[in-house]
Amino acid sequence: LHESFTLPANIDGNINTTSSDTNNGDISEGARAAVADWTLQLKFWGKSRFDEEAFNFLLDDIGYTRSRDGLFDDLLEDMVHADPNFDVSLRSISVDNLLQMYASEPYRIPDQAVFNNGEALMSFVEAIFRKADVTEDNVLDYDEVTQILRRLYGAEPTQKVIEEAFKALDLNGDGEVDFDEFKSFMLKANVNDVSDLSIPSVFNEAIISPSHSTDLEFVYELEKYCKAHRGVNHHLLRNLASEAFGKKKTADLLLRFLSAYSKFNSNFISNINALLETLDNLDHIEVLRENLEEEMGQYSETTLVEGEKLGIKRESIEGIPHRQLFIELVDLLETKLARSYSKFIPDYICEKLTHAIEESTKHGKLGLLAILYFGSELVVPQIYSYILDGLRLSMGLTNDEAKFFLLHIDMDKDHANALREIIVANCRTKAERLVLVKCTRLILDARVSFYDSLLKYGSEMSEPV
Repeated sequence: LHESFTLPANIDGNINTTSSDTNNGDISEGARAAVADWTLQLKFWGKSRFDEEAFNFLLDDIGYTRSRDGLFDDLLEDMVHADPNFDVSLRSISVDNLLQMYASEPYRIPDQAVFNNGEALMSFVEAIFRKADVTEDNVLDYDEVTQILRRLYGAEPTQKVIEEAFKALDLNGDGEVDFDEFKSFMLKANVNDVSDLSIPSVFNEAIISPSHSTDLEFVYELEKYCKAHRGVNHHLLRNLASEAFGKKKTADLLLRFLSAYSKFNSNFISNINALLETLDNLDHIEVLRENLEEEMGQYSETTLVEGEKLGIKRESIEGIPHRQLFIELVDLLETKLARSYSKFIPDYICEKLTHAIEESTKHGKLGLLAILYFGSELVVPQIYSYILDGLRLSMGLTNDEAKFFLLHIDMDKDHANALREIIVANCRTKAERLVLVKCTRLILDARVSFYDSLLKYGSEMSEPV
């Protein structure tokens, strides 16, 4: 939190200095630089003072998920100690107040501090350690760690919490916490586990930060990124859709494509079930269960009637899981082309896509949402439209024969809209947004690798024995 304290001055961006701070030699250039940064942030929020609303913007920005009760009051109390002229009744902090705070402990920023490069954080960590070390023996014992936890929790921590915290801090197990151990723990605690993420340049701070963009704005930008990605508009897909390889080769490539595709799309249902286990919102759970029912072949009467209008026989889809419809389609293509590739698909084709899904699921709910929404339901209607066009042109499939794709192109749009509500409810913090971007890019890049590898495999054009 301290490292993030990089605030604003007056609303036009110039730091005002009163006579009291001008004569105060304790206010360093590092402190003034920090306040200059805060000036820009306050200006973005449309505020001239740092109030409780802005404080919560800041906590949102750094992904703070614990209880916020009393935190702003604690900050105001610190201000009272830092600046004797501070008027706590205003319940907001001016830029001049901040200058005074940065000249006091534990917020002091030394002259040599370069803000945002970690020195300010290191100074703060050392200040916490020295304040806790009441015996001044350069180590923290059990009671001193307990005092830190009391201040952190604002109440008496449980014995279990104290024991777990002390164990985490005491890295060498000698019963004491020296400064190196304390520093190591604090630095790890302040590192965002996705901070080293290489994200697309379009996702700048204005989009990633919840204090700069709304949840809907973030989701819209990520959707726009997905729809423009090569994983959705790869030249292989466009060439298959236009029969650019010629009728025979296009048909052969489509069979190879679907034979390889079947190796990883079988996990769709299990991913939905895994996501269901992470949700506690009853409306979201109900929406996903409805999607799951359709995946298992349980359709509304309206859907069945609309299908019949397209030439899809009711008995050919009712009660039949989508996975089975896909298998039947591949069997049909194998019969038409008198060949099968199911046992001849090289591992390298699906390797990166399988890895991307495995890595994303490690992020729990957010990773699963990225897989199911941004990596599937949102983009599949476009991808499947390309494949459907190719099948019609190269093999003359009827709507009933191509029902798997027709159903998905129509239903996945509805599924995507339902999943979107869940996404919007789960991108409230910067950390959540970064995970969604990371997993989405991983999956879409892996789709590109899948298409590239399939082209390589297709260039081998020999038919299986």
